[in-house]
Amino acid sequence: MGEKWTPEPTGKRGGCWRYSDWAIQTLLMIKAVFHLPYRALEGFARSLMVLTGLNLPIPDHSHMSRRAQTLTVEIPRQAKTEPLHVVVDATGLKVFGEGEWKVRQHGASKRRSWIKVHLAVDAEVKDAVGVMVTTEEWADGEVFKDVIEQVAGPIAQIDGDGAFDTREAYDVAAERDARLVVPPRDNAVPCEEGHPRTQALAEIEAKGKRQWKEDSGYHQRSLAENAMYRLKQLFGDRVASRVFDAQVAEVHARVAALNRITYLGMPVSVRVGRVTS
Repeated sequence: MGEKWTPEPTGKRGGCWRYSDWAIQTLLMIKAVFHLPYRALEGFARSLMVLTGLNLPIPDHSHMSRRAQTLTVEIPRQAKTEPLHVVVDATGLKVFGEGEWKVRQHGASKRRSWIKVHLAVDAEVKDAVGVMVTTEEWADGEVFKDVIEQVAGPIAQIDGDGAFDTREAYDVAAERDARLVVPPRDNAVPCEEGHPRTQALAEIEAKGKRQWKEDSGYHQRSLAENAMYRLKQLFGDRVASRVFDAQVAEVHARVAALNRITYLGMPVSVRVGRVTS
């Protein structure tokens, strides 16, 4: 661990950093899991080193805050050989603002803003295999290509909501030899013959949208919503950083921690009966 804590010499002029990107990422993941501000993180990490008997230096809170603005977080992913079934979705995190109850009762007195987190989730393992952080102005379909490009290996199917019912999204899926399953919008018109949207519209007209969703496996998309729920329940629905680059690192550190937690094990739910009146 000590070797990874200090970066390798760059061979360039000037002093080397004392802490590697891996060290800063580890501290940011601890910060996310325990909901710590930077000052408390500094003290917590020093105590952790004493308890574990590790003689590793801990950066001060100012250094961690500055490094977070330029850090590229490496999100852990499991190696997979079979084609993936990927589900995509997006959610918002508060950047600055007051509580919903206070706004409802007394009105908003400060400007509130959001960032959007776009996730691609493996429907089998339930880990995040792609993530993008944008401002609230970006639509889901506009960053679909960037999210899917992060998915390593072959993809069998991609599920998304109606926001991904665009020609660009279908083209992105076709480039990966993947089947894109999205419900056509209410005003959707058929494309050329053989196009996935045209086929979806024909199947929906023939057997109804509910049956189409069951036959296509679209209900797996709820796993993306579940991943968003776990992300917010574990780490909160707002980010502490005020600088966008630091917000990106903060969210990526949360996703990295979420994957680590997912790999430890997921709960298994089994239906044991039905409640009747």
